[in-house]
Amino acid sequence: MTISDDLLFEVAFDYYVKNMLQKDIARKLGVSRVQVSKYLKMAVERKIVRIEVIPPKIPEKLEIEYAKLFKEKFDLKKLLLTNSHSNNQLLLQSLARKAWEFLSGLPDESLNIGIGWGTTMYTLATYEYNLQKHNWKIVPLSGGTFKLSDRHFDSNFIAQNFAERLNAKSIPVYFPFLMDNIEQKQQFQNTEEFTFINSMWNNLDIVICSVGYSISRSPLFRQNVFDGSTLNTLEKLKIVGDVLTHYFDINGKIYDLDFMKKVNNITFEQYMKSRLKIVVAGGFHKIESIAGLLKGKLTDVLITDINTAKNVIEYAAERDWR
Repeated sequence: MTISDDLLFEVAFDYYVKNMLQKDIARKLGVSRVQVSKYLKMAVERKIVRIEVIPPKIPEKLEIEYAKLFKEKFDLKKLLLTNSHSNNQLLLQSLARKAWEFLSGLPDESLNIGIGWGTTMYTLATYEYNLQKHNWKIVPLSGGTFKLSDRHFDSNFIAQNFAERLNAKSIPVYFPFLMDNIEQKQQFQNTEEFTFINSMWNNLDIVICSVGYSISRSPLFRQNVFDGSTLNTLEKLKIVGDVLTHYFDINGKIYDLDFMKKVNNITFEQYMKSRLKIVVAGGFHKIESIAGLLKGKLTDVLITDINTAKNVIEYAAERDWR
């Protein structure tokens, strides 16, 4: 027997809106209480019901205080804080919600939006939140690679899901992240496909991404997208993080490395000239990378959690950054 959406809606409405007991709904429908429980579960699975747990807000006074500190220390345009969690998945969900709340306040006008990859961006793109940004165009900021089978690094999957939640248009990228050699990349850059995507990267209104932290633990190295000699180079330079695969040290200095000449992704110059750069990152493991990012003035907006913000300020004070 097929259970209709109309029936599931009726059960869910009675239970969640009218606050009826399951036994009373069962009596009304002539079914068992167990069956009503199954209907409610099905209503959630079919997304007729969306259960949302909203974390408590950071006190406005505290957010203003930290925003002032980050402005004075790093000249950061905007700091947005969320609650901290010892559970990383809860932290990612909290950061994603804060990012969506910020995006909801941006205008629905014709905008080119670039989105990065990684666990934080995957969480953002799959978070249950919906906006009406019909005039936005969403584009990934790098090519893809079969060596990164994890969907957290599937640039088109992330961009498509992000666009669906915005009711916006997704522009897929159908070329590889890494070419065999520089000559091959130079030839590819003359193709119509690359020229089109590159023109979007040249005219980005907003970039939203996270920041990489432990280079040796990055899937780019663990799954052999880049070889060991590249890792050795980064470690010698004392790299603390990357933004869209552009690597920087603790002072925010970006290094122009030879291996990047074979990579198809947004250039550092294109990233920096975008009108609004939003970085979403949090957790103890990202303190150094966030500090380096801010020291180099590599973002306009930082969305992080309160404990990370506190630790970044303390880190800067220990190094006597002025």
